[in-house]
Order: sequence, then C-alpha cells, then structure tokens
Amino acid sequence: MKKAVTRRGFMGRAAATAGALSALGTATLPNVAQAGVSAQARLNGKLQVVQTADFHPDYNEHLKKTISDYAAAQRWDLDLSDLAGFLGSSGIYDKLQAQKSAGQPVDVIVHNGLSARLMNFYDLVTDATPLVNSARQRYGQVMTGLRATHFTDGKWLGLPFHGRVDGIWLRKDTFAQVGRSIEAGDFDTWDKLKESALAVSSTGKYGWGMTVNRSGDGDGLIRNVVWAWGGAMADPSGEIVTWFSPETIDAISWLADVYQNPAYASMLPPGVNAWNDTSNNEAWLASQLALTQNAGTLYATSVTRGVTIEDGVTPLSSVTGVIVYPLGPANVRLQGASGTHWWFMKGSRNFDAAAQLAEAHLTPELQRELWRVGSGYVVPAYENQWDEPIIAEHPIARVFKTVAFNEPPFQGSAYRGPLTAAAEAVDAQNVV
Repeated sequence: MKKAVTRRGFMGRAAATAGALSALGTATLPNVAQAGVSAQARLNGKLQVVQTADFHPDYNEHLKKTISDYAAAQRWDLDLSDLAGFLGSSGIYDKLQAQKSAGQPVDVIVHNGLSARLMNFYDLVTDATPLVNSARQRYGQVMTGLRATHFTDGKWLGLPFHGRVDGIWLRKDTFAQVGRSIEAGDFDTWDKLKESALAVSSTGKYGWGMTVNRSGDGDGLIRNVVWAWGGAMADPSGEIVTWFSPETIDAISWLADVYQNPAYASMLPPGVNAWNDTSNNEAWLASQLALTQNAGTLYATSVTRGVTIEDGVTPLSSVTGVIVYPLGPANVRLQGASGTHWWFMKGSRNFDAAAQLAEAHLTPELQRELWRVGSGYVVPAYENQWDEPIIAEHPIARVFKTVAFNEPPFQGSAYRGPLTAAAEAVDAQNVV
C-alpha cells in the first residue's frame, strides 16, 4: 500500500461521467445516463478513488492512468491511492467500518480481494444491482464464479469489472527436455505434477516454484491440495467445522513430504518458505522456475515487459502454458474464478459520479486496452465480451474459460457448505 490506510489518506470520492474521453484517446463513450445515472454527475468535493495494487505493475499503472485521465477530462480534483492486493490479516474491514462511522467513507474501491458477504455483513457498500443489470443487458451474463460470490440477499454487491486468470504455469520448453507435456497428461494429478517437477529439476530450473508461507499464493496452494484430497472447512450445512479430518491430514502430510523429504530437495528453490506473493513472480520472470501456481500476473508482465528466455530472443510468453488445478484422491476438480470489482461505499456523497467512472471502464474501448495490458491475466467479466478476438483467440483465455463459466461454480473456502460471511471471514484470518 503506497499510502497508509488512514481516515484521511485512504478515503476516496470517485466520479466519472458519460461524455467523450478524448484525453484517453478513445472513441466517444456511450451515454451512461441510459443506465440510470445522470449524464453529468456533480462532484461533491474531491474525487477520491482507491485501486488495487495488484501483482502486475503495468496493469496498476494503466488503470491509474485511465482513472486519472478520465477525471482530468471532466476537470475533477482527483485523490487516487492504492490498497495492497493481498489483504490477509490486514484488518481492512475494521478500517472501513471506522471510516464509515467517522462519516468519511471512500466513494469507490477497485479491488479483487474484498469479500462481498463481509462488506454486506458490515453494511459497508451500496446496492449495485441497477448497475449490474444494465451491464448484463449490454455485455451478457456475469461469470458464474462472480455470480456465486457477489449476488447475495437478492442484490449485487460490487459491479464486476473483469475476471482474473489463475492456474498452474509451466515452461513447456523445459519440460519437453525431460519428455513431459500437458498434452501427455503429465500434470493431470498432483502426484504426476510432483514427479514431473522433480524430473525437470535436472535441467537446472526448480520444478516446484510454490510456497506454503503466509501469502495469497501459499494459502491457495494449501487449500487446493486439501480440496483435491477431499478435505473441506465445513460440512454441507456449513454449521459444523470439518477441517480436522483424515482427508485434510492426508493432504497436509502429502504437502509436508514435498518440503521435508530429502528426495525432493532438488526441486525446491532456496528459501522457498520465506516467499511472499512477489517472490515466485520474480523467479519466474528470471527463468529460474519450470512450474508455479499464480494468477496470470506473471504471464502478463512477461508480455508487457518483453521478457525473453535464456537465449535472449524467444519470448517467455511463447513457451508458457497453463493448466487448471490437478486432480487428487477425491477425483474432483475444484477451481473457482475470481475477479476485480467496483465497490461503492455506503455514505459516499458521490455515488452517481463513482458509478459513471465504473461504467466507463466497462466499455469495449477501455476493456480492450485492459485485456491488452493484462494479456493472459485480465479476462472479461461478461459473457458476450468473450467473443472479442483478443480474448477468443488467446491461448490462456481459452483454457481459463472452462473455469470462468463452470456450473455449478466452485465456492472456495465455504465448500462444502453455503457461501456465508462466516465462511469468508476464515479467508481473512489465514487459517490454513
């Protein structure tokens, strides 16, 4: 977080209108008054926006520019700050409640890590249903995972902005050196993935570029392995905790063997269990890893920065493959799709302006640029936009589409029970 989260420095009053965006060099935007928002919202004070500090610097800078340029085109006074992408144990909901109680809520937060049910439980956000319904009419149905997590109590909490690709990333050229490939099914199960990771370590790259240290990536790895073994936080009622089970114990024992068994030491990068959420990204871009689990930020960064492999010529992105999460003993593939949303904070004096800013960022003109900057990471939140050539023809997006629109959508830590605020509160505490 570049600015401390204080009642003064963190707040935001976001706004944007429906006019032309000549300052952005885009085509004239459609009049968002059709979505029930005034054509030219009047700003009350500063336009303060809080955006995610995601793990793709070029994405962050691009979004900062589109927000800033839009505000400048409307002659608005902008206060733009950012919020860390990984919020585990940050106490963010306490901070947001304190701001609301003080009569100083931010107008809008653009983020991927906030819980819709906790935002609703603490009464922090304004109902976004009219905005989502308008977006659905223009752009199609929302990704199934975002419907599951952000539609609750008969209303939408947060306006979906875009989906985020997630999976296990492979250096296809490196694995080919040891006769392993996605097509041959060498990563279809966690056991196969582990053995392939060990085999590829003979090439000089580390085959297991994943940590179980406290971080978004570490939490994700632990959860994914436990789910693949048949473990879960709760029973189907959601009322009984079932984490301490034979399935969970077997899963954690399997993970412990990966990190503690000398037979696998050669596939582990030095200091892997002190890694944070940027460590594997950095090691991947430096061509030190053959495999890692991550959001598509590392792929997108390799594209925008023109990163090449060891020969100094071949683009890293051209030899990168992605797979959905492998199967385990439970023989069921459980992977959900997350996304970034526009959160309109309750008590804000600039809802209309904030809504216009958000709607402008859903238009094809701004979305296409976002897909370009976030290549292999940012995908549309709305079904019809998946027909756009830049998405439909992208090899990474094609793989992830099966996750984005899976039925029924996987519900994450709430599995096997219903999605609840209590279940999502578990995520905020780094329980795993």
